[in-house]
Amino acid sequence: MHGIKRRIARHLQLIAKYKASETIFIYQMGKVGSTTLEHALPNAIHIHAFYSRNHTCPVRLKGLLKFGIVHFFYQMEQEIVDYLLRRAFKQRKNTKIVTMVRDLSARNVSMFFHDLDAYLYAAHTNCLNTRSMPLPTRNQNKDLLVDVFNQEFNHEYGLTWFDREFLPMTGIDVYNSDFNKDQGFAHFKNGNTEAICIRTDKLKLCINDISDFVGQKITLTNANQANEKWYGELYQSFMKSYIMPEELALCFEKSKFCQHFFNSNDDKTSPIINKLN
Repeated sequence: MHGIKRRIARHLQLIAKYKASETIFIYQMGKVGSTTLEHALPNAIHIHAFYSRNHTCPVRLKGLLKFGIVHFFYQMEQEIVDYLLRRAFKQRKNTKIVTMVRDLSARNVSMFFHDLDAYLYAAHTNCLNTRSMPLPTRNQNKDLLVDVFNQEFNHEYGLTWFDREFLPMTGIDVYNSDFNKDQGFAHFKNGNTEAICIRTDKLKLCINDISDFVGQKITLTNANQANEKWYGELYQSFMKSYIMPEELALCFEKSKFCQHFFNSNDDKTSPIINKLN
């Protein structure tokens, strides 16, 4: 009973923060570099998805369900909490949101390594039905991660996030307004909801614009860097050697996401992109 009471108290505390007038929402897909901004805003809430269907790692949810009734009830609890959070969010009188975008190839690799255990699990169990049969666990050659990344990871998640997640919650269609690709930001407003969208690679250039938007001075310090994590060396090696399949590269290049937020001649910091050009 004590555990249940603590969980309920945490949920109520979070719902109250969603309702608080001073709360700023950092609302974007995962692994776009927003943790740095979150640390600079003490009154911020960091969120990737209000809907479980848009979870950044759906395979983790599928995997947990395999462990029986306890996790089934946990998922039901989370669905109820998500509903209450959506309701609290939409009932606010005024809402300010900072959202961010990042080169998708680099973002996807970062997200893949963040949930690496889940994607290896998916490959070796075929719980996502992406293969004709599960990948044998004896398969541990050097190309394993490339195979799993290409096969199990949802590379198109970032292409549809604004349509599937952001638009239903905010009523803001980011593609209906111009985005200043040189300055790297745009401002949006829909009723009582305001949002500013920042490109990760332009974050430091836009710091004054963000400060004006949130009404407080912001100082940035790097946080949640991949090269500081246990997989740092493996991640760097993967970034230098991975070559994206041509079909996927063309899909990215022609997508409305990439065409809306990036110029074709933008400097690319990702070695993946360099190999494509």
